[in-house]
Amino acid sequence: ISAAVTTLAAGAEYAGRLNAQNTRILFSLSQAMALLIQRNFDVADVILKEVGAILENAEQSGLALSRSEILSLKVFHHVLQVSEYIWQGQIKLARQSLKQLHACYKQLTHTENKPYTGERDPADQFHWISQEQLFLLVYVVSVMHALQQGYTDKAESYANKALQLINKQRSYDNDSLVSSYQLILMEQLFLAHLLRGETAAAVKELQKCVTVYQKYHGTLKHHRSSLHTALGLYAMIMPGCLDHALTQFNAALKHTSEPEQIAFIKLNSVVVHLKQNLPKDQLHALLESVEPGRMPGKCHSLKASSYCIQGMAALVEGRLTDAKRKLRETVVMANKADLNKLTSSAFLLLAHIFVDIGNQTDALEMVKSAHEIANRIPDISLQMWSCKMLEQLYRTDQPEKSGEMRELREKLTAKIEKESEESTSLPEHNLLQWLDSEFPSSCMSMV
Repeated sequence: ISAAVTTLAAGAEYAGRLNAQNTRILFSLSQAMALLIQRNFDVADVILKEVGAILENAEQSGLALSRSEILSLKVFHHVLQVSEYIWQGQIKLARQSLKQLHACYKQLTHTENKPYTGERDPADQFHWISQEQLFLLVYVVSVMHALQQGYTDKAESYANKALQLINKQRSYDNDSLVSSYQLILMEQLFLAHLLRGETAAAVKELQKCVTVYQKYHGTLKHHRSSLHTALGLYAMIMPGCLDHALTQFNAALKHTSEPEQIAFIKLNSVVVHLKQNLPKDQLHALLESVEPGRMPGKCHSLKASSYCIQGMAALVEGRLTDAKRKLRETVVMANKADLNKLTSSAFLLLAHIFVDIGNQTDALEMVKSAHEIANRIPDISLQMWSCKMLEQLYRTDQPEKSGEMRELREKLTAKIEKESEESTSLPEHNLLQWLDSEFPSSCMSMV
């Protein structure tokens, strides 16, 4: 990546000397993209701001660019800005850039795609991404932003529209770049289904990923850790599969060096350890490795998640004061970044603390807020959890409401049981057995 950053900077400088404005901006944005991949956010941010100022006044300043070229560069610029916020876990900050991105995308789709008609250097004819591929990128970042907020329906809608575009374009059949977009979209769809408790649809989505891996062998190398992680998350909510969850997370760790992914895997591994009541020394070693101060760089969402997990562990171990402090910090950080699932989880954990100390009033307020968020995004695990707590908290003074919560809990339980039964009967469920073979398809025939 360092070599790419240097080369792209040289390309931007050379294009500038030739007064090839389109190519200069394209190289600068590509340099910013490489810096973002490198997690060098400060330098990338400087470039994005400089380019943003140029593009904002491009039509008035008389740059040798057509309207469609300016809009294409603006779309690419906003994609990178939104990506930067997503990588930093600052979902709320991405809102304005995403709004601008969608506006530019809409304008571009209604603008004739034609080059600048005046005189320009031949170097300005350079293009490395088609308009169709750029449109797919818009959908990819939109899906990721929606899912980070927990809005699964919106994420699914964006993802399906993007996949329809891919399926309609036969020219994409042998496009490895588009196959990467396709995998990201399928992985996000998997998460959307999983959060809503649609485990059968979720595991089928993973099998679609396997089909892409088989077609483009190189993609598995880059996505293998993500697939093991996805299988671990699937196993976490399937009855009797927690052992599989831990083995899949451990397999995922073997195939990645990305700090953010390692932190995410370890945070989920802590939850498995707590659920299984595994040896304390293992749990404490894992907790130490995911302390807030050890989270990667500027990733706000992972740091907030760390406080939540640390608070959960403290609650399980009876350290209520420590748990309350960490969970309150979670709420502050999660609200600041629109991390709705995390906010709801922290509210429910705080409610448990209030119940333990006999403060039923504050406990009820916390659970009601958590339940409202869980229904809005929606998230079946949080819905189930909040229903159980509301049923108990309403039981003494508001028996009718307690009965309503019991009915809702029973409906959710029936849905979860039905989904689990369907999922375990699918051949795709056997993907949980995949650990060492080159392709997961070898597990599909296992029983």
